[in-house]
Amino acid sequence: MYLELAKRNLIRTKMRSILAIIGIVIGVMAISSIGIFGEGLKNTVLENFRDVANEVIITPSYSGGYTTIEKTSLSKLEKVPYLESIIPVKSESALIQYKDRKTYVRIYGMERRSVEELFEIERGSSKLSGTCVVGSTLAERLNLRVGSKITIEGELFRVSAILKEEGARFDINPDNTLILSEKDYDDLFKTEGYSMILVKLENLDDIEQFKETVEKSINSRETKVRVFEMKTIIERITEAFNQINLFLIAIAGVSLLVAGVSILNIMLMSTMERTKEIGVMRAVGASRQTIMRIFLYEALLLGLIGSIMGGILSLLGGYFIMIAILQSAKYLFTISSLISILQGVSFGVVTAVISGFYPAFKASKLEPIDALRYE
Repeated sequence: MYLELAKRNLIRTKMRSILAIIGIVIGVMAISSIGIFGEGLKNTVLENFRDVANEVIITPSYSGGYTTIEKTSLSKLEKVPYLESIIPVKSESALIQYKDRKTYVRIYGMERRSVEELFEIERGSSKLSGTCVVGSTLAERLNLRVGSKITIEGELFRVSAILKEEGARFDINPDNTLILSEKDYDDLFKTEGYSMILVKLENLDDIEQFKETVEKSINSRETKVRVFEMKTIIERITEAFNQINLFLIAIAGVSLLVAGVSILNIMLMSTMERTKEIGVMRAVGASRQTIMRIFLYEALLLGLIGSIMGGILSLLGGYFIMIAILQSAKYLFTISSLISILQGVSFGVVTAVISGFYPAFKASKLEPIDALRYE
């Protein structure tokens, strides 16, 4: 009965009801679409880090006076359990020359298997013996090709491969780098020890035990190395994106607040226009609770219709935003998108009901005699 009365009253003021619904649709659509896009953006960024979530970077303890990792420390690390792979890396900045072009780059020394494990070859072969592997950005900048001969610290090396472009990484930047075999690197720079050691663990849950083992076996007397886990970076990125997403949703929520004010205004006008009707209902025995329920049902109907329509349209809005900014909508139909839509719909319904509460309360307080006398 209450629902039928609410439907009848909304149809009587069709244009105002439509305008109120449009306001809710816009508000819910804004909240849900931004939520969908925010989750899509976060997942797109984190996708680049999921493969290295179980990676640990070990560096020298510079604060402890160490600039390299000793070979004895590497030997101890190789005996530590939980390892899937271990990649020792040497690095140095040096001047390279190709024809009349010169530039400083970061040069790494590592074994062939390490190059194949860490990077993807776009052209050529990863064979390292009197040859080098270069990053895509460096190759483009110097116009290098497979077979080009470049000079490094006065020594001539042939380019055996060019890496596929990857973008920035936390361990090694492959796009603007040059890689030599460990033997060629040692002959060229005459250095001892390693600049970093990249460790991949068999299980992500073993990181804490691994760190404890490193502390006991290598850092027992003095701090020689520092352990930096990639999982920490992923957690911080996730936290940052969650905060940004929450901020954007709060901004979008302003439009829903405007819709709530519109509902409040419509319901107050409806209360004034229907004062005599309320008086008649009260005179024939309708209780205050009945009057209040009718008005709340009207607000609830407006909220449900507008919120559901806004939730459905938010998929379309989220799709266009993702395509425009991310050039991909692969994360559109996910659990996080469904959660964003449900949040938007919930906020829309709650806003509508809260906005309709005061007019409903005011209508329920009208006395029958005063309402019947109202002109």
